[in-house]
Amino acid sequence: MYTEWKPNSWIAVVFGLLFQPFVFLYVNRPRYFFFYLALTLGCIFLMQYPASAALFSEGGKAQYWPYAITIACAIHAFILSANYDVSQKRSWCARWWTTLVCVIAVYSSVFVTKTFFYDVYTIPATSMSPALNPGDHVIVSKQGFGNYSYAGIPVWQTTSTATIQRGDLVVFKKPGNETTDFIKRVIAGPGDKIYYQHKRLYLTRACDSCLDYELIDNVEIDSATETEFSIYQETLDGQQYSIQQNTKKPDWIQHYFRQHGMRLGEWIVPAGHYFVMGDNRDNSLDSRYWGFVPEQNIVGKAVYIF
Repeated sequence: MYTEWKPNSWIAVVFGLLFQPFVFLYVNRPRYFFFYLALTLGCIFLMQYPASAALFSEGGKAQYWPYAITIACAIHAFILSANYDVSQKRSWCARWWTTLVCVIAVYSSVFVTKTFFYDVYTIPATSMSPALNPGDHVIVSKQGFGNYSYAGIPVWQTTSTATIQRGDLVVFKKPGNETTDFIKRVIAGPGDKIYYQHKRLYLTRACDSCLDYELIDNVEIDSATETEFSIYQETLDGQQYSIQQNTKKPDWIQHYFRQHGMRLGEWIVPAGHYFVMGDNRDNSLDSRYWGFVPEQNIVGKAVYIF
């Protein structure tokens, strides 16, 4: 026997406020679901894009847009449900529980992806300039690193199976401040010996044939003219990247982390640890100042910058 059905208007309002675009699955209007989903994703993109992010910040012209979309979803869904044509065909998703299943499925997929596979980080400061500047975004691969978290909340930790090479950009939790994620460049791994003096980097790799320090090559590609910084291209194990230095600013040698038995500015990386530095060498608090990064603190490796 055919039973007339129409969506409950108050359930539609609640779903609209909580789940925004998904409410239109419940009220049997999937086209509006895709419309509002595109609108929501567009807002999220603009909020992340440096050129438009200020519009959505406090005091910006578009700071209330996300709230407006939420309210619009609730009101629109209420109107559609109140004026629902009971003669139309009811789709499979036009049930409160199937709508919830869709919401759970989508959010679970996002949770699993961001926790165990890939996540996006926004650069807040200049310590990695010129490679990474404030407002840049980095896609980080978490696979195999064993330090899995979502939005900074630890989810699961296991032994790392990932390969980390010198020159890699890694996201990690700083020892002593494991609530915040940092991004730096790996300079040395377990057993390597580093010496940093007069803004030059020397490295002895962990191998029997490496008897003395090797000066890590860097070539000036942009001298300081309009700014106080000069840009150098550094090459480490075949990886080329740019570093930024203020040649007039003295090194903060007195603040360097002092390793027992080593002279100031010299370190040997212990097993299971890494030595990291910022590309903006004179504006980066890194392993020179607070020591080594334990392998279990590394969250992932940068794979794409935009």
